[in-house]
Amino acid sequence: MNGILTLSIACVGGMYLTEEYRCVLEVPVDSTLADLASFVLGIADFDGDHLDDFYLANSTRGKKTWFTADGKWDPDDSAMWELCLSKIFPLPKPKKLYYLYDFGNSWCFEITKKGKETIAHRDVEYPCIVEEIGRRPKQYGPELDET
Repeated sequence: MNGILTLSIACVGGMYLTEEYRCVLEVPVDSTLADLASFVLGIADFDGDHLDDFYLANSTRGKKTWFTADGKWDPDDSAMWELCLSKIFPLPKPKKLYYLYDFGNSWCFEITKKGKETIAHRDVEYPCIVEEIGRRPKQYGPELDET
């Protein structure tokens, strides 16, 4: 592992989102979208048993471009999960990467790259959280999620 990407991950939507949450995460540049989904779910402490997908858009309400050959959503397209982040970033302006989790509760995470690729430090285990702002969202709301 050589290169490291610094990503800002903000929870920008969800049925039980009550306040802002954002973190800055350093990840290996050869991480895949499947890896990134796992990182996000791990940080949020979500259970990972719902449908999820990644897409590009100008905003949360913008026209979605899915990671398929024709850019349209295809629930059977599993190839996108193996896409390396190095093939996705940098994104064309003004596009942002979005991770949609649990289509019923509509958890949406906006992912942007910060700065340039850096070199991994030998004494750091990646991925690693560099900064957190706000409180992590509760997947099923404060009544059902215990802390």
